[in-house]
Amino acid sequence: MVTNSSRFILGIALALSFQFCAKPTPQKIIKKEHKKFYEVDTQIIHPDSLNSIITINDSLVVPAIYDSLIINDFITSDERKEQFINQILPSILLVKFNLNQQIDQVKYIIHLDSTVGLCIHQQKYLDSLIVKYRAKSVDGLLIRMKPHPTSLVLAQAIVESGWGTSRFAIEGNNLFGIWTTANDPNVIKSLYDRPEQEIYVKKYNNLSESIAHYFLTLGRHSAYKDFRNLREEEVELNGLIKSLIPYSEMGEDYTALLKKIVEWNDLEQYDTYEIDQKYIIENKASEMKLFKPCKNKRSKID
Repeated sequence: MVTNSSRFILGIALALSFQFCAKPTPQKIIKKEHKKFYEVDTQIIHPDSLNSIITINDSLVVPAIYDSLIINDFITSDERKEQFINQILPSILLVKFNLNQQIDQVKYIIHLDSTVGLCIHQQKYLDSLIVKYRAKSVDGLLIRMKPHPTSLVLAQAIVESGWGTSRFAIEGNNLFGIWTTANDPNVIKSLYDRPEQEIYVKKYNNLSESIAHYFLTLGRHSAYKDFRNLREEEVELNGLIKSLIPYSEMGEDYTALLKKIVEWNDLEQYDTYEIDQKYIIENKASEMKLFKPCKNKRSKID
């Protein structure tokens, strides 16, 4: 027989059990709100002949990274341009894909911080990006990381490398004329110096590294603040190009040339091109490393 006092105690126990069962733990929240991230199954190609180059026939591009440029000088200019696009475009799309994935990771970390708090390794990852991009805040970081239209990347690579025929492009995969210092272990000495100044340019292991460094340069250098603000506002292409006067000593002549290159070669068509979806796979390693449950939570972002 159950007495009234027993019923009362039993009722309290049941209420407390329901309360504790209903309250999710941080680990359960993370599991419930788990977000997937992706990477690209990419092949590295050493183009020992033109037969090594994968031709781009439509807007779905095979992800290939070329560790050097190969351009045939004994064919028409249109054919050389096609060879250049075939080798450069996959790496541009790959770098942009990776940037967008990294942006998604940062946004998810911000979300976790506002809900369950961050693990120490998540905060360190966020801090490392803030330092890398020289940002003053998380919002500023996202602005600096944002990629821009493929057509503009192509136009600058074309102008700076002479359609892949410059010495720096051929010997060092440097598509954008990016300088460095003499003590850089990956460097090419320029044949032409300025008065009282020797010139060195960066050397890269492949075309993708060159493009990634180009995006980083525009993302963190103070000279391109106006460019980043316009990019964040998603202004049209010509507006973006006008803000790139600091990129070259040619000034307005440089931006005028970029506009002509885009128009003459119909580069805006490539803004709709993307990595073929069949090469995109779930990035489980990144998910496990960055978003694994942890006990060492820290306080929320200030």
